[in-house]
Amino acid sequence: MADSRRPIPVVVCGKAEIVGKPVIEGLKPEYEVILFCLGSQPTALELPFLLQGLAPPQQSSYIGSGNYSEQPRAVIMGAAWDEADVAQVKAAIDGAAAAATAPPVILRNDTSVPAPQPPAPEYAAQLIRRMRETLGRLVTGEKLDGPGEGVVWY
Repeated sequence: MADSRRPIPVVVCGKAEIVGKPVIEGLKPEYEVILFCLGSQPTALELPFLLQGLAPPQQSSYIGSGNYSEQPRAVIMGAAWDEADVAQVKAAIDGAAAAATAPPVILRNDTSVPAPQPPAPEYAAQLIRRMRETLGRLVTGEKLDGPGEGVVWY
């Protein structure tokens, strides 16, 4: 997925920064959340810029690192995002695919897995564990299940 000496750049999409902040910290140091997005529509608008190595002209949140020197390897979507949201982000990735060295994989929250209610700290802790596990499996080249091409469950 990326050079093991540098953090792997990812985008995280969530409903609230109160959950996003501990998730961003919990993914460090192996993963760098370069952009945190508040919703599928902002993600679909901001992501094409990132795939060209550019900063989005407007951002829905500024709690990510803002380091756009490398393209994101994954776009991780929280539990609030449904199939239509994922499809909107996937279409944005597909539309900008020519600019991407390798299109990012979308990690979709498997809401069938029981979880504490956000914004409880236990919710963020469980998300971090599941995200890290799935990202680690992707890094090793493991083929993962998902609801569609380029989308995997975490």
